[in-house]
Amino acid sequence: MTGAKKTSATSMLGLVLDGNRLDFVAARRTNGSVEIRKAGSVTLSLDPLTNEPDLVGAELRKHLDAAGLRDRRCVVGVPLNWALTLAVNVPAGLPPEDVRALLEMEAERGFPYAPETLMLAQSLAGVPDGERIATLIAIPRDHLTRLQDALESIGLRPVSFSLGITALQPVAESATAGGVVALVPGEKGVALQVTAQGGVCALRVLEGAFEQ
Repeated sequence: MTGAKKTSATSMLGLVLDGNRLDFVAARRTNGSVEIRKAGSVTLSLDPLTNEPDLVGAELRKHLDAAGLRDRRCVVGVPLNWALTLAVNVPAGLPPEDVRALLEMEAERGFPYAPETLMLAQSLAGVPDGERIATLIAIPRDHLTRLQDALESIGLRPVSFSLGITALQPVAESATAGGVVALVPGEKGVALQVTAQGGVCALRVLEGAFEQ
């Protein structure tokens, strides 16, 4: 949802938020390979969407200090249930500028929020000269702002924010794979991503898929 900034850092902290669970992994790049220094999972008592960012940041710092992690740069995976999705049919033969205009119009009409309050991304599935399906993905901008404020309050420097499941199945590989389903069990449900023909075809959380 937010592009990764170029960095020459040799170490990075990965954080993935899912409900009240926070997964973390500290990685270091050495001689062209990546070494996992530490990984773990903790349960958070504060919700970043309803509590003050500095309080959320203080709780995060407590857990990171307990794990002995002092990295500053981080990449962040946000919960899939923060995302809103919308499928749009894209007629064959539309030039790129008309596709952009169509998707902007459908996003403004289809999402229950004003466009300026959303962080938007899109993925097109199908052959370039045929009819395609566009998946529009939106996250309320305030969600990411609050989380970023919490991280920056404890000296962390987010490099990017994204949906964690998208890292498991790169969209480009689906162009030749014939379609792939990725499933990730989470705290309260199963995250689902379907990729085919070079794009994301479905992205949602399956609630109640298992019992605790």
